[in-house]
Amino acid sequence: MKFKEKNIPIVYLEIDKDGNETGVDTISFVDRPAVEIEWHLFNDKLKFAKDDKKRIVTSVVMLAETPIFRQSETLGEYFVKFSEDTVLNMMMKYFKDNKINRVNENHNPDRMVDNVIMVESFIVGDRIESKIFKDIPSGSWIASFYIADEDYWNDVILSDAFSGFSLEGSFEEKFEDELVEKIYDDVLAILNSDDLTDEEKEIKIKEII
Repeated sequence: MKFKEKNIPIVYLEIDKDGNETGVDTISFVDRPAVEIEWHLFNDKLKFAKDDKKRIVTSVVMLAETPIFRQSETLGEYFVKFSEDTVLNMMMKYFKDNKINRVNENHNPDRMVDNVIMVESFIVGDRIESKIFKDIPSGSWIASFYIADEDYWNDVILSDAFSGFSLEGSFEEKFEDELVEKIYDDVLAILNSDDLTDEEKEIKIKEII
């Protein structure tokens, strides 16, 4: 891959699903989604019932195991990734912390959007497939928001000011090489364990990799 050829580091972003310091705080309506996938609009041409407008936007919140380019003064050029487990933990913690209706515009905390309701959220995988986004990696997070404010739908959403979702929050950083080294150490510890049968060792190693 191109980023490997350039030796650009990859940083995995992780969360502590049981702690309060990390996790997704807000989902933002943005003009340039970090995952480079635009949302789909469902308007009054598609109805729940005869007189009800859908006014729903659906898009990818985060792609699993997909490099996203970043640049900073400390690291220079690098990529961030979210593992399948992290994406799932982010979504579950987002619900657990009751932040599912926190939406702003272009990551501006002074531009919170009212009357926006998350009506769908799921992880793509063996149990659920997306008919809209067919080729995204397993473990990716998709969500839909209902725009309760008709004026906001007409004046903002339909104006093409925004085209997708982008999450914001606090995350722990772990370089990819560190993860590989940790996996190696964990597997080696299992193989050298005298307390596990061969079958138990095989099960634990499969859980890790």
